[in-house]
Amino acid sequence: MKYQAPKFSDKELLELFPEARNIIPLKIREYKSAIREKENEIQSQLSRIYSLKADSFSEWFGEEIIKQLVMPELVALERTFFRLKRFEHLLNPTRKTTNRFEFEEKIEIARRYPIEELARSKLELRQAGRNFVSLCPLHNEKTPSFYIYTETNRFCCFGCQEKGDVITLTMALYGINFKEAVEMLKN
Repeated sequence: MKYQAPKFSDKELLELFPEARNIIPLKIREYKSAIREKENEIQSQLSRIYSLKADSFSEWFGEEIIKQLVMPELVALERTFFRLKRFEHLLNPTRKTTNRFEFEEKIEIARRYPIEELARSKLELRQAGRNFVSLCPLHNEKTPSFYIYTETNRFCCFGCQEKGDVITLTMALYGINFKEAVEMLKN
């Protein structure tokens, strides 16, 4: 029989390790800085790729390299950062982190992020008039039925009937929750 370690909630972990109270704020600053550095690195690499004025295949290849090698590091940093923020909130539950108005503003900023740029980071897009089409990332298919509508910043799959906006697509592509998707797109 294989040993299975007990699972603890975040609140239980904080009770088991009270010294975390002093460490968590430091780690939050550390991860925030690391995320900023990684975002700057990605931006710099993309700028270098686009400044070469190469053919579209070379640009696509460069974007794919960044997507496969650098983006997973950024996603891992952001997940840890959000978990640390959750710990911080559990330590100071009376401290209000953001008010409703600020979060709604973040949602609006996130919804303006161009959906085709997000989709390009994970999918092979083909132009179809003013829109783009691809194989659906949400189900297996052989014929593209996943449409990106640039004018409305929305998507629709005519195969599995899923549809939504850039936030919904971010949640599906990266396996994150709504708040994490809003933060990712806002940044």
